[in-house]
Amino acid sequence: MRQQGISGLRGVRAGLCHAWPLPADATCATVARRVFRDAVSGIGLEPDLLEDCVLMASELAANTLHARAVAGTGGGGDRLVSVAADLGGRPVLSAGPAPQTGGAGPAPQTSGVALADPGPELPGCPELWLYLRGVGIRRELVCKIFDGTRDWRHGVPSALAGASTHAVAGRGLHLVQELSRGRWGHHPSRSRLDGGGLHGKAVWFSVPAPLAHARLVDVTGLRTYTLSADVTADRAYNRLSARQAAGELEVMLAERGFGRLVRADQPACDMSVLSVCRGVTVWCRSGMVALTSTGGSREEWGYADLVEAAEQTVRRYEELDTGLDLIPAQAQ
Repeated sequence: MRQQGISGLRGVRAGLCHAWPLPADATCATVARRVFRDAVSGIGLEPDLLEDCVLMASELAANTLHARAVAGTGGGGDRLVSVAADLGGRPVLSAGPAPQTGGAGPAPQTSGVALADPGPELPGCPELWLYLRGVGIRRELVCKIFDGTRDWRHGVPSALAGASTHAVAGRGLHLVQELSRGRWGHHPSRSRLDGGGLHGKAVWFSVPAPLAHARLVDVTGLRTYTLSADVTADRAYNRLSARQAAGELEVMLAERGFGRLVRADQPACDMSVLSVCRGVTVWCRSGMVALTSTGGSREEWGYADLVEAAEQTVRRYEELDTGLDLIPAQAQ
């Protein structure tokens, strides 16, 4: 398995995507903050950066809850929410007016803030995903919030462009844009915890998380660096054969509901080809994974980034399947 649940897991390890379910209620952002802080406590983020990341994860979780409410009520998806006004652990939802109760009393309140009517129950729960990509001083921490809706086809661009930076409603993605320095985006994806290939979207940000760390300062003031366990793991991944790497990817895709994949191995030239569908093909050869998709696009990763390669394979397939016109992402 390439993902783990919320119980008993602390820390984020290279080569795995860790996933936690989030509650589909007003505690979603609070739980996201707690889970994120606990999970990344051992990877060495600077304190200020850690606080920024906790806030960003919280903002994305709050907006995911709003997306579910919009989908449940048939709304347009243009309004966003923010929890930045309350950093004491209470979720602040600004998703719209309180539902009418027909004179039966005041609308339900959580932390003194009115909640949008969630409407009909939607399949699945929001999910928080964390994984590392890259190695050494180029390593990054990737945080994604998944939900089973796709109603941001038009909502995100207009909301991000039109919301005032001083407003509470709509400021969530402005904060993510600012704090991540533009390293954020969204794309169609599939659940990691549902087990049945639930379709939806993932909204993400990434931050630098270099694992080579300062050990000594010499007389010139320059720092020397030690090798980390993840660098050693990277070397181990590079010793994989193409067939082994393709097998790892095949398992990862099967866990996301992909079946009947066609794989061809050529051990003599250390190459394996995994055909996902017409227009989406994964090539493994000599320590590298290449993903080709319609339009002639090509992306490449080392074997240490099989998690990223699998995630982008799911993305390209889902884009082909839905034809969504999404915001171009700065990075995946």
